[in-house]
Amino acid sequence: MNSQSDIIILGDWGTSVCRLYLCRFHQQALTVLARTKGMGIKYINNPEARFFELCQPWIEQYGNVSVFLIGAVGSDTGWQQTNYVPCPTDKNNLLALSKNFSARGLNITILPGVSCQNRHHLPDIMRGEETQVFGFLSQLPKAEEKRLICLPGTHTKWAQCEKDDITSFVTSPVGELYEVLSQHSVLLSPASVPSWCKSSFTSGLRVGMHQSSNLLHTLFATRAYQILDKRTNAEAAGYLSGLLIGSDVKAAMQDFDIFSHVAVIGSDHICGLYVEALEYMGISTEHFSSEDATLLGLQTLASANWRDLAADVPNEQI
Repeated sequence: MNSQSDIIILGDWGTSVCRLYLCRFHQQALTVLARTKGMGIKYINNPEARFFELCQPWIEQYGNVSVFLIGAVGSDTGWQQTNYVPCPTDKNNLLALSKNFSARGLNITILPGVSCQNRHHLPDIMRGEETQVFGFLSQLPKAEEKRLICLPGTHTKWAQCEKDDITSFVTSPVGELYEVLSQHSVLLSPASVPSWCKSSFTSGLRVGMHQSSNLLHTLFATRAYQILDKRTNAEAAGYLSGLLIGSDVKAAMQDFDIFSHVAVIGSDHICGLYVEALEYMGISTEHFSSEDATLLGLQTLASANWRDLAADVPNEQI
């Protein structure tokens, strides 16, 4: 490859945030040269214009580089709509339904999402998380027959994998529900952004994970504790967060009860909360960085799309 074709823009453009990486492939390694971050798809109405605003300095320096994007950028409110690939699926099925087009002289690829009928016989979808799953699987020394992966966030995903395939998953909108309840209900005061209270989180977590508890029957205690026990808004926020995560973990481990180990992919803070909940239930865990998983997945998919790109991402270069 010449120096220009070595350069590529990789991106995870989700609903809430856009993360773009200027990268170089060289001698079977990927090096991130620069990063930039912008608003998610739900906050903008012209993704193409916003993309070129964010990447203009890179394009001026390196010219018409290739672009490889995942996430909500391929949704019906994104830049170019892509379909959903039904489970079970591997990375090759994603590439077969990717959208390739040109914009202002750049060759752009947007990957599709993944769909399934989940364990409750209900439709489910994901965009972006599948790339993190494939990235995580790519760095394992040997693919296991079955594996459960948790990806906490706005819409937490619980993905079941067999070898290199995603076979099924279920979504729990824990982060979005917390945001809605904290901003648009009486459970928390929307006037302030509370600090986080660890002991209250643990209290809510244990209530949420109790086998006989029902989430709808426990939520209003967040408000009652503030009135009757004079708990602060920070304590109430911790309790509500624990309640939601505890309920999510309890339900997930009932759905996927054959697993005694879960890989958790995400930021240190949110993964730490899920790890606490899982280990409280006696489930062993491992934590993997969401950025590392994203870059590994993007490289794995981009390398398969453009056969002359390398296949390994050394951890020290991520």
